[in-house]
Amino acid sequence: MHRTLAIVVATVGLFAVGCGPAEPDNHVVLYTSLNEPTARAVIDAFERETGIRVIVQADTERDKTVGLVRTLIEERSRPRADVFWNSETANTIRLQREGVLERLDPPPTNAQRIAEQYVDPDGYWFGLAARARVLIVNTDLVDEDDMPDSMWDIIDPKWRGKAGIVRPVTGTTLTHIAALYEVLSDDETERFLTGVQENECHLPPGNGRLAQLVGQGQIHFGFTDTSDYRLVRNEGYPVTAVYPDQDSIGTLLIPNTVARIAGGPNPENARKLIDFLLSDEAESILAHHQRGHIPLKAEIDRPEYVLVPGEFETMSVDFAVIGEAVEARLQQMDARFR
Repeated sequence: MHRTLAIVVATVGLFAVGCGPAEPDNHVVLYTSLNEPTARAVIDAFERETGIRVIVQADTERDKTVGLVRTLIEERSRPRADVFWNSETANTIRLQREGVLERLDPPPTNAQRIAEQYVDPDGYWFGLAARARVLIVNTDLVDEDDMPDSMWDIIDPKWRGKAGIVRPVTGTTLTHIAALYEVLSDDETERFLTGVQENECHLPPGNGRLAQLVGQGQIHFGFTDTSDYRLVRNEGYPVTAVYPDQDSIGTLLIPNTVARIAGGPNPENARKLIDFLLSDEAESILAHHQRGHIPLKAEIDRPEYVLVPGEFETMSVDFAVIGEAVEARLQQMDARFR
């Protein structure tokens, strides 16, 4: 608890410089698992338009989503945060189950414009600005006629030692594995994970690192998020993104999620921040960001290279089921991939 307070206080000085005519007590406390520069593009716009100062506790390479979730659970009896902006879904649903989140009634502005798959039917969390789980491929190492197009290519013996996934104990990779257990079967998912181990797949600690390894030619291809692929592509590396399994289960699309913390100290400002995060303006900012997040609402201004559902086949998943299973999957994956 004391450590968390120290982090929040320190973060005020680093990230919470207001841009509008905010009063000292006119603020909102945001915990976010996005990297701070990405979140900052939206936060700056919110502060300019509302004059509300945003105090941010962002993710770190050490904590990532899992660390922030543990902090929120520890603070449940005396919340310090007002809003949780999560870069995935499963741990948001875990927090809902733990009683950390508060139902928004009435729902936020624009909530009805989001596909029901990406909104909690009871109004506890709402999706925005998604990332697709793609295969990033080094085009100098892989010929076009040999391009992988499925998750199963990762465990093909011809790619032994040349492919990778992130160690599946946090973030979107953990969510992805939990989704496979739901969409495929336990047996098929176990076959894939066994293949990952037997095929000597690389297991870097994060999506950004995996994308760099592919870009630098240290491995041929692997699973990452479209946002991390886009960063490496923008740096000039010879990579392309393949949306996998288009003729079978489809490509997993994982939205960011936003929720209000139950008992948070600034509930009205929390609602205003959530309304802004679900606005067309916020999704457009994130779509045009160098990470190229995927809008979930129709007719959002975006670059041509940002593909949206309908331009590729998406995996049909029940995020509530994934969220219920994520803690058990975390323990299972942690033991398996030590």
